[in-house]
Amino acid sequence: MTAQAHVPENYREIQRYGLWMFIISEAFLFAILIAIRFIFTGLERPEALSIPLGLVLTAILLSSSYTLHRGEKAAAAGDQVGLRAGLVLTIGLGILFLVIVGVEWSAGFEEFPTSTPYGSIFFLITGAHALHLISGLLVLASLYLQSKAGALDESTEWKIEAGAKYWHFVDVIWLTVFTTLYIL
Repeated sequence: MTAQAHVPENYREIQRYGLWMFIISEAFLFAILIAIRFIFTGLERPEALSIPLGLVLTAILLSSSYTLHRGEKAAAAGDQVGLRAGLVLTIGLGILFLVIVGVEWSAGFEEFPTSTPYGSIFFLITGAHALHLISGLLVLASLYLQSKAGALDESTEWKIEAGAKYWHFVDVIWLTVFTTLYIL
């Protein structure tokens, strides 16, 4: 006799609640980092910080949210090819974002090194965001591989929803990071 796991009727609600609790806990992490920025540096911002580059990074991430949204819509319509296209575009934009952040960091190490208060908090916050973005890319890559293998369908739509919500969260965090580090 084999035991079967009992899945409560409201399991999807439990999953959503858990995801939101995770996202809120991550938001607290960034809130603390941003508070530290203002405690250590006030409204000081180096002149060498490139606001146009920050705007380009913002445009890339906003575009990635759009391409992922299109992929979600395709998946909801049963279009796995459209889902994969949305995932590939989103992953590509995420990688482009990381490459540009790397370019920015190389200039930043010269202009506002980690030995300065602003430099240390800049690299801490953007590094924390980059780690979250990389984890989001891994989730999206996993979804792509699952879709390609035919393992995603209506019964697994939660995976797509959860991955997309996390990606959108990372994008929203970037808007906060951009405002905090580049504008204020």
